Amino acid sequence: MIIWRGWGILAILIAGACIGLGTTISMVNPALTPVFIGIALIGGGVGTWFLGDWLNTKRPVAEFDGWFGRRREEIAAQVRGGAYNNVPDPQRPGQFADPWAVGEHVLNQESAKVRSALTNRHTLFFVPMQYLGFLMGGMGIVVMIVGIFR
Repeated sequence: MIIWRGWGILAILIAGACIGLGTTISMVNPALTPVFIGIALIGGGVGTWFLGDWLNTKRPVAEFDGWFGRRREEIAAQVRGGAYNNVPDPQRPGQFADPWAVGEHVLNQESAKVRSALTNRHTLFFVPMQYLGFLMGGMGIVVMIVGIFR
């Protein structure tokens, strides 16, 4: 059973495409099939690393920045509307907290949860997709070495 989340299944599809490409290229000289498959797997590993890095780290940062800006405006509107008035201050008993400070605290609490939920959403067997590129490259090296010494 294959377990993946998001676009993590692309790592297997990329590896299969690389093996097929290496096999197709080696039809000219079948003795070099392992070398071509290995080179294609190494190239696929590099591509998987960059694709996984973009999907799991770079794109979530942009999504988070957009969410953070919108949510900050929403909380500012709530503070101006009086949503955080009359909130007791935990550091000064008997006094009320600054509504803007409460709003920032709420925003910081929410942003920590959202940031962790956005990263590494594309996995295969619970391994983030970008790290599967190293596995694919290692498999390519092993295939080339075994093919050469066979």
